[in-house]
Amino acid sequence: MRRTTLSWITCIAIVSALLTGCSKSPDTTDTTSEEPDTPPVGRLSGNVAPEHYRLELRIDPREDTFSGRVTIDVTVNEATDRIYLHGKRLEISSAHVVDGEDNQIAASWEQVDDTGVAKLSLDRPVSAGSAAIHLVYSVAFNAPTDAIFKVDRDGESYAASQFQAISAREAFPGFDEPAFKVPFDIVLETRAEDVAVTTTPEESVEPLEGGFVRRTFMTTRPMPTYLLAFAVGPYDVVDYGMLAPNAIRDRELPLRAIVPKGQAGRAEYALKHTQGLLTILEEYFGTPYPYRKLDLIAMPTGFGGAMENIGAITYDPYILLMDDASPLDQRRSYTYIHAHELAHMWFGNLVTPEWWDDLWLNESFASWMMYKAAAEYWPEGEFDREVTGDALSAMVGDSLAASRQIREPIDHSRDIESAFDSITYQKGGGVLAMLERYVGEDDFRDGIRLHMSRHQDATATAEDFIASIAEGSDRTEIEGAFKSFIGQPGVPLLTARLVCEPDQSPRLHVRQQRYAPLGSTIDADGSRWDVPMCFKYQADGETHSNCSLLSDKEQQFELSAASCPEWVHLNADGAGYYRFALDEAGWLALIEDARELSAGEALVLADSLDAALRADAVSADTFIKGMAALLEHDAWDVVVRVTDTLSVLDSAVEFDRLGPVWEGYQALVKPVYESIPDSDDSASALLRSNLLRFLIVIARDQEMRAPLAEKAVSRIGLNGEPDESAVAVDELETVLSIGVQDVGEPFFDLLLEQAIATEDPGFRAAATGALARVEEPALVEKLQGAILSGDLSGTDAIGILYRQMVRSATQQATFNWMKANPDEFMALFPESFRAQYVPTFGYSLCGKDSADEWQAFVESHADVLPGYERSLAQATENARLCGGLREASQDEIIEALVNVRGT
Repeated sequence: MRRTTLSWITCIAIVSALLTGCSKSPDTTDTTSEEPDTPPVGRLSGNVAPEHYRLELRIDPREDTFSGRVTIDVTVNEATDRIYLHGKRLEISSAHVVDGEDNQIAASWEQVDDTGVAKLSLDRPVSAGSAAIHLVYSVAFNAPTDAIFKVDRDGESYAASQFQAISAREAFPGFDEPAFKVPFDIVLETRAEDVAVTTTPEESVEPLEGGFVRRTFMTTRPMPTYLLAFAVGPYDVVDYGMLAPNAIRDRELPLRAIVPKGQAGRAEYALKHTQGLLTILEEYFGTPYPYRKLDLIAMPTGFGGAMENIGAITYDPYILLMDDASPLDQRRSYTYIHAHELAHMWFGNLVTPEWWDDLWLNESFASWMMYKAAAEYWPEGEFDREVTGDALSAMVGDSLAASRQIREPIDHSRDIESAFDSITYQKGGGVLAMLERYVGEDDFRDGIRLHMSRHQDATATAEDFIASIAEGSDRTEIEGAFKSFIGQPGVPLLTARLVCEPDQSPRLHVRQQRYAPLGSTIDADGSRWDVPMCFKYQADGETHSNCSLLSDKEQQFELSAASCPEWVHLNADGAGYYRFALDEAGWLALIEDARELSAGEALVLADSLDAALRADAVSADTFIKGMAALLEHDAWDVVVRVTDTLSVLDSAVEFDRLGPVWEGYQALVKPVYESIPDSDDSASALLRSNLLRFLIVIARDQEMRAPLAEKAVSRIGLNGEPDESAVAVDELETVLSIGVQDVGEPFFDLLLEQAIATEDPGFRAAATGALARVEEPALVEKLQGAILSGDLSGTDAIGILYRQMVRSATQQATFNWMKANPDEFMALFPESFRAQYVPTFGYSLCGKDSADEWQAFVESHADVLPGYERSLAQATENARLCGGLREASQDEIIEALVNVRGT
C-alpha cells in the first residue's frame, strides 16, 4: 500500500507472551488441547489453520448493513473445544463446526478482544484432522474507508473495501493474518443493476428474487485475507480490452477501470499507461503477472493512497482520475504509485510476509522499485533520485530517540498500524537502494528472482529474503549490513578527518556513531552498523572514489593521491543511508565545489549540512553558504530540497521575528526562479511550480502577489465566467492561495463552494490546498464549519486541518478547534489508522510547553487511540527539540539570512 496523505509506513514473527503453544499429548491427537483460555492479542496459535474459504456476501449499498455466510475448511492440529479466530462487530446468527466424519458440532461465538479476536466455543471437542467452520452473520457498513464501507454521493450509494492491515475481520469472520494464505471461492449477491468486482473474474450470474442476482467468481490463488477487495454499486466500467502477450507473459490479460458514475472519461490516462509499467516489472522479475485480471478501481471517496489488492487495485480518486492536461505532479504521482502497487503483485502478494513485523519486506521493496520502474517507463518524468529524496525525508523521524527499527517486533495487534510509516517505506527503500549499489544492479536482481521462485504463493521471513539476496548476488557479507540496518533504529553519522603527513599517502579517518540532534537523549556511541560506504575526493586535479564496508567504530582508508585532497564527500552518488560530518574547513571546501557534485551527492550534502546545524555542529553562516551554493545546482530536485530545508527551518524562529528570514529567503531564491528556462520540460515545470510556491507561501514575496491575485479571480470566475486558461494547472494551488489570502471573503466563499461541488480530483486538491492557507479568523471558522457539517470530509478535511496546524498563523486556532470538537476530529480518520496519525499533528509544534499541552490532549483521548504511544512520543520529542534549536540558534539564523540580504 502506498499512503499519500500523511506519510505513509516491520519485521519477523514474534509470538505474544500471551500465546503459549498448545500442549501436545504423547499418546493421541484426539486429546483436547490444554491451550490457556486467554485471547491471543498477537498471532493466533496456529492449532486451527484455514485451508480454503467459501465466502458469500449479500451487499446492497443502499442499506445500512450487509450479510454473509462463510465456510472455512480448516486443519485441526490438536483436538480442541474452542477455536480462536477473528471477527469484529459481527452479528453471528448461526455457528457450527463439521468434523472430518461429517458430524455437526454446535458452537457459540463471542468477540473477546476489541482488536477483533473472537472465540468459537464448541459443545464438544473437534478431533484433530480436517473440519469445516460454518458461520452466518450480518454487520453494519463501516465508515470511513475501513473494512467494507459505503459512500453516498450525488444520490447514489457505493460500497468498497479497504482491509489492510486487519480490517478484513470487520467484513467476514476468518483467520486475519498474512501467514494464513489459502484460496477463496467468492459469491456476491447484489442488485442486478449494480457493478460488482472482486479479486477474480466473474464466472456466472444467476437471477434471484427482488431484483437481485447471484454472481459467482473464479477461485483465487492462495492469498491472505487482507488482499481481498470488493466494490459494489453504480460504478462505470471502462473496459480497456486485453493486454497483449509479451516476451515474459504468454497470455492475454484483461484490463479495466472501475470508477464512480460519470468519471469514465478520466480513466483513460491510467489505463493507457499501465501496460508499459507492467511489462517493465515482468521483465525485472522474470515472471509474468501472476493473476487472471487487472482492475484499477477509483474509490468513491479519498482514502489517502492506494492498495495492492490482488487483481483489484484501489486508488484515491486524485491518483487515478486525470488526463494528459492534468498537473504534472498528479501525473507523476500516478506513475510511481501505480508502479508501487503493481510491484506488490509479486512482492507482497505472490510472496507474502509471514507476520506484520516483516511488513517492510512489502513496502520497502515496492517503495524502491516504483521509482526504478517509473524512471525506465518515463525517463523525462524526473524520477531518478526520488528514492534518495524519500530516504532523506525518513531521516527526520529516524533522528529521534523514539524512532523504531525497520524490523520492529509486533506482539499485539494494536501495534500493527505503527509499522505503516516512513521507516518502513522510505528508510527501507533507501536501505535497499544502498545495498543494490554495493552488490550491483544485476546481482541484486538475481537475488530478487531467486526469492520469488523459492516462495511463490507462500510466505517468507526477513531471513529468507536476506539469504536470497546474499546467495543470488554471491555476496555473503551483505547479510551483516542488512541486519545492522533493519535491526536497530537511527541514522548513522560518519565523521571524516583527513590525515596528511609528510612522506606518507593521505589517509581518511572515519568514525561512525548514531546521529543525535541538539538536546537529544540518544546515546550517540551506543550503535554500530556495517555501512556500505562509498566516498569521493578531489586531489591532484582529479576526482577519485572508493567503496568499502565500514564495520568498525573507527577505520582508516589509504587514498590514491600524491597530495592532500582538496575536499572529501563521504556519500558518493548519494546512495548511502547515512549522514556525514566534516570540520568547518572541510564543509567550506566542499561547498566551494557544490555545483560540480552529482545531483545525488548534492542532495545528501544539503541534508548533512541541515543535520549539522540541528546538532549545533556547524555555524548558521556556513549552513546558509551551503544552501546558497546548492541553489545554483543544475538539478531541479536539489534546488527544491534546499527550499524544503529552508521551509522547515522557519520553525526555529519565532513567528514575530520571521520578517528578516522571509526577506533572506527571497534574496536567495528569487534570482533562481527568474532564471528558469522558458520550457515545458518536466524539470523546468517542476522547478518553476515549486519555487513559485516557496516564494509566495513561505517567503511571502509581496511584489509577486498582486498580478497573481488577478489571475486567481479570473480562474474561478469571481467577476464573471471562470477562465480555466488564466492559470497554469501546475501553479493552480499557489495562485488560488493568493486569492484566499488577499482577495477576501467573496473569493473564499466561491472557492469553497466550487471545491465541494467539483468532480475533478485535480481541481479539488488545488482548491482545498489553497483554502487551507486562509488566515483571517472569521474565514478559518467558516472552513472549520464546512468540516463539521461534512461538506468537506475524509482526506480533504484531514489535509486542511494538517496544513492549518502547520501554519503559525492558524496553529492555535486549529488546536483550539480540535480540543472543542475532539469526537468530530477523531472521526475523520479510519479507526485502524487513528492512533498512528492523530498524534502526528503535534509534529508542527515548537517548544516544551506546546509539547506538554499536545501530550495532555492526546492522552485525554487514549480510549479511542489504542497504540498511540510511539507516535505521540515522536511528535512531542520533535516539538521539544525544535524548542531547543530555537533557543540555541534563532539569533544566529536570523543574522546569517540578514547577511545574505545585504550581499
